[in-house]
Amino acid sequence: MNETTMQQEPSGLERFSHLEDKIFRLVEEFKTVRRENETLRAENQQLKEEIGRLQGNESKVQEDLVQFRKERAELKDRVEKALALIASLEARGTA
Repeated sequence: MNETTMQQEPSGLERFSHLEDKIFRLVEEFKTVRRENETLRAENQQLKEEIGRLQGNESKVQEDLVQFRKERAELKDRVEKALALIASLEARGTA
């Protein structure tokens, strides 16, 4: 019976080997996490750069919009003046 009990209990070397396997798996998992972290950092940097470009584009679009609104107001004013002039000429022609 004593021999059976000894066979069931792992020896010091087996326990060490089991611990060594656990450490190896942990190191491999750590390497995987590190690679994923580096990938995510690179992706994060790319996204930050893209946000910067988009913000620059947004500023340009806002500036263009202000300019277009100004030009539209000027054009509207000119059209209204031209219509008023035509209306006054028609009024003189009928009088």
